[in-house]
Amino acid sequence: MIKIAEALKLIEKEKKVAIVGLSPKKDRPSYRVGKFLQDRGYKIYPINPFYNEILGEKSSAKLSDLSPGTVGWVDMFVKSSRLIDFTDEIIELRPVLVWCQIGVVSMEFERKLEDAGIRVIMDRCPAIDLGR
Repeated sequence: MIKIAEALKLIEKEKKVAIVGLSPKKDRPSYRVGKFLQDRGYKIYPINPFYNEILGEKSSAKLSDLSPGTVGWVDMFVKSSRLIDFTDEIIELRPVLVWCQIGVVSMEFERKLEDAGIRVIMDRCPAIDLGR
């Protein structure tokens, strides 16, 4: 797993992020993180099949709706047990980093992505870490 300092350097360079599980509900952590990143100049790509638009951006149903190279990193707001379901789509998308939110951890997911050359950080929040 990548160290926090290196992850922060990557996302400070890569200003395009897909947010899987982004909610339009203001009381949800995903909404607050998405808004925080937008306010910091990040271009967000919401991934949520239940909404057409979130935070003023067109929402896609799945990561595979994005073309490879569209985003530099992916922020995961899903249950740990669902991470592995996104492996193939993430590998196809080719981000430099996948950031799994607080409480979101899967060693199998991490191993498969790192074997594909994609860095992974888990159990952290970019809004908290960037805000420090």
